[in-house]
Amino acid sequence: MANEDAMIKLRFDVDYPYPSRTKSYLYMVLGIKKRKSKDYLKNSQIIAKMINESPKQVMAYWFFTPYTIPDKRLLDLLNPDKHEVALHVANDPESEWKILEDETNRTVKYYTIHGTDRFITQLLWRRKIGQKIVKVPKDFPLENFNDLPTIGLDRVRYSHSLDETKNIAEDAINQNRVLAAHPDWLLRKKDRGKNHRAAFYDVLKIILDVDKDA
Repeated sequence: MANEDAMIKLRFDVDYPYPSRTKSYLYMVLGIKKRKSKDYLKNSQIIAKMINESPKQVMAYWFFTPYTIPDKRLLDLLNPDKHEVALHVANDPESEWKILEDETNRTVKYYTIHGTDRFITQLLWRRKIGQKIVKVPKDFPLENFNDLPTIGLDRVRYSHSLDETKNIAEDAINQNRVLAAHPDWLLRKKDRGKNHRAAFYDVLKIILDVDKDA
């Protein structure tokens, strides 16, 4: 059982702009950044509302790429008391950091790096073939969030029942570990492929102690 006084730390790597992976791929390949679309970052908005309605102590760290910079709808939900805007590096740490701060008017303190293991995703993210990760300068002033102990909530949910995932998550919270997930997996069906992730909405709802259905 989770300690009621324990802070719930959540990390969201916002890799893709739309709930539909196909639509996200198409827009990214074409270089389209259509932030006024109704479903732009829709899952992130759902998650942010859940966090805001939660009676628990929660701090969420949102890592945005150049393709997923939050629009006004999402930013209005990201109250600094419960949410931290952070950088998910795609290719150029310095310029992406500056763009994120300029467009959100938020001070960015943390970063993570988007990994691209497969050939297709390396093309999608405009990486060199074989380039799985981007090197960040040693003097880069942001703090590497990967240094914090973390478990992947969407990965745990893939291979465990709801009750098992809940227990694992509560143990992690008690141990001051971060629960990480990708918003595009909030409501998606289990992937039998290489991702090994599954929808995590059901367990997040329990962890946050909220009743609202997406």
